[in-house]
Amino acid sequence: MTSEISENDHAISELRSDHPEGEPALAAQCIAALLTRHGIPKYRFAVTVSEILGLSYSAGNRRLTTNASWSLEELKRVAEHFGETLQELVTSENADALVDASIVINNHIVPCRIRLGTIVGQVSPGTLIAAEIDGSWRVMPADARSIIPAHIVTRLLIEPTASRRRVAILDDHADTAKTIVQYMETAGFEAVAFSDPQALHDQTDFDAYVLDWIIERDARRQTALELVENIRARNALCPIIILTGQIRTGNVDEENIAAALAQHNLKFFTKPASMPILIAALNASFKTA
Repeated sequence: MTSEISENDHAISELRSDHPEGEPALAAQCIAALLTRHGIPKYRFAVTVSEILGLSYSAGNRRLTTNASWSLEELKRVAEHFGETLQELVTSENADALVDASIVINNHIVPCRIRLGTIVGQVSPGTLIAAEIDGSWRVMPADARSIIPAHIVTRLLIEPTASRRRVAILDDHADTAKTIVQYMETAGFEAVAFSDPQALHDQTDFDAYVLDWIIERDARRQTALELVENIRARNALCPIIILTGQIRTGNVDEENIAAALAQHNLKFFTKPASMPILIAALNASFKTA
């Protein structure tokens, strides 16, 4: 018993040890594993942690994506919210380590996650084994033709793929659009960049839009108002965020922007926008949409 307590204490202390800058701490990895076990999609990780701990979205996101420190009380609160103990939170991340793999079912390749057991040279026909083929794990029932040696599969998990919310990014500056897309992807969204408003007119499969208000294309300047009206005609509630960096230059009509915000229920940020705040606003909009 003493040994077990000592090992658990050591594991808990490891959660609070320092990690290289920019690398998620072990505590964050354990929390991410817990959220995954309980069916929380990745794009909801930061929102879920923020709601449980009463943090801002940006603070919750830092807990999960950087070396931000966690208190034991915070870890305990998140664990207990999902009916687990702090000890289970600490030990499950390692004990339940699953690797990505695939299995063929009715001629379809199905993604799955597996726990690898011991390496075996001979097993009974029908036993699930996993072999690494071209750098990826493939699960199969053992037979005379199986690739040996292979690992016994001690656990196989097939889950529905959590659909990510799709966000359209419109900006005539490719670097800006790329930066926003990268942040959106990190936050769990599927983001697609556009430089031409016309290309978005007939797109109906986006859950939200982040639009630069002024678009310059082919020596022609236009606002995103017509596109906004087009989107609202199809979807009255989806989040739409407007960006512009030209308020100070006088190149935009503030009254027109204000009227559009009021009429079409838009959110507005000046450029360069804070990405954590923009993403927090987007998540908040999904809650009320």
